[in-house]
Amino acid sequence: MTESACCLGRRGFLKQLGMATMVGLTGLPWTVSVSGTAAPLNKPNILFIFSDDLSYRDLSCYGQTHYVTPNLDTLAMSGLRFTNAYAGSPECAPSRASLMTGMHMGHCRIRANRSVRGQDHLLAGDVTMAEVLKQAGYATGFIGKWGIGLPGTEGTPDKQGFDFSYGYYDQLRAHGFYPHYLMRNGNPEALPENYGFDMDFAYKHNSDKRGQYNNVYDENGRLVPRGVKDPAKAQYSEDLFQKEALGFIRTHKDTPFFLYYATQLPHGPCITPDLGRFKDRPWDQKHKEWAAMVEHMDRSVGHMVSQLEACGILDNTIIFFAGDNGYSQWGYFARPAHEDDPVFKNKGPWPKGKFTCTHEGGMRVPFFAYWKGKIEAQENDHVCALYDMLATTADLAGVSPPTTDGISLVPTLLGRPDEQRTHAYLYWENGTQSSHAQSVRMDRWWAFRPHPDRPIALYDITRDINCEQDLATEHPEIVARIKQIFTDAHTDSPWYVNPGETRIQIDAKQQNAQRSGQMQDPVKANTLYKGRSDEE
Repeated sequence: MTESACCLGRRGFLKQLGMATMVGLTGLPWTVSVSGTAAPLNKPNILFIFSDDLSYRDLSCYGQTHYVTPNLDTLAMSGLRFTNAYAGSPECAPSRASLMTGMHMGHCRIRANRSVRGQDHLLAGDVTMAEVLKQAGYATGFIGKWGIGLPGTEGTPDKQGFDFSYGYYDQLRAHGFYPHYLMRNGNPEALPENYGFDMDFAYKHNSDKRGQYNNVYDENGRLVPRGVKDPAKAQYSEDLFQKEALGFIRTHKDTPFFLYYATQLPHGPCITPDLGRFKDRPWDQKHKEWAAMVEHMDRSVGHMVSQLEACGILDNTIIFFAGDNGYSQWGYFARPAHEDDPVFKNKGPWPKGKFTCTHEGGMRVPFFAYWKGKIEAQENDHVCALYDMLATTADLAGVSPPTTDGISLVPTLLGRPDEQRTHAYLYWENGTQSSHAQSVRMDRWWAFRPHPDRPIALYDITRDINCEQDLATEHPEIVARIKQIFTDAHTDSPWYVNPGETRIQIDAKQQNAQRSGQMQDPVKANTLYKGRSDEE
């Protein structure tokens, strides 16, 4: 049986019976049943807010002092704040796939922003959080940046368990905040008010070191979008997302719902409809824009919480908030890689950052949960990963999840620490042509190797956060265990680079994709709307 046939058969079986046991790429059995493990009093609504390239100290409750995030601060300080939380990957697309499918990078379908065949996607046989919750009777909605299934593929949200979807399916298009169209339930929806927006200039602003390509703001700090016929009518995508999110909450206030709100903010290129109170700050323009973008995100969260209150359902809604990967702001401010911001100091204490899995700076993220009257306000040092979320949300919904790499966090959330299972280890790999790195967090240990041919470095992360003292020679038994994990945790991918593959092997994969017509071309996928792309 071919992989595609197996996947399609598994999906049909899942949908027809509400229970499935098959074996896919990971070699793991998938099981979904209607027998709950958490048995909550009422199935709570679930709102998962995923920020994009948020720096660890971008929230005022995490130490930011130059701007404020009062709505997120309230949720964080009134909820449970995980101090040992990790993203599934150090970059956007695989982090999102890991979140949705509960798989770490050794098993996940998507393991980097690009595979050898381009911008890759989930397959029909992948079981997502949305599908599991839909089985449990939830209305499911996605709004924002998807990034794990181009239009026309089987990986789009409307084909992965979401009853409603609105936003960017293509993560490259999600770099622009004034799109010519957005996708609604699998179909492009025109935004003629944004026709002509100069995305090329936005990218120049992104890499500009001298302020030669600054966005234009009027005397009141309002943006004048370059190239748009009537700037006053231009539509900022985050505001469109907000409108849809509030409507989704109102529509489904009487039934359990799952809303995955994947905001673009504060991912660059930096741009905001209004500099607001930062207009006259003595900063360069990008700093003003970044601060405004983070506060804009915070206001969006406040609007959703207010809507939940207005509908009388806040008490029965659990809200999760997380960052999608480690520090990345340097990439939008034309600074050396992973260098902290001299003004905001928002990097956090860990070395490295986005795109790197060798150090914690690529994966450590802010992560907290709020549930009024159910979750006690506290910090918790339980070691967890965002790929725990599928098991966690299934547990909250009273259903058994498929077998994944995640563990339900419900015991920790509801104050039952004695019942909380723990990970034997957390695992990452890069899956790109430029890196063969693998890393593990195991108890107090952080270990990595840049290539299977290189030695393993070992650090006590609880005492040596900067990874300055390699203890590998002092603990050969730990190194041997981790070396075995690097083998056991990895299943070969047909399209991503497996650690240790040679240039010849990688080229052969790409040639196979080209011969079989399986290259994934974002430009072709984005000509759905009258041949119009955001670069026109």
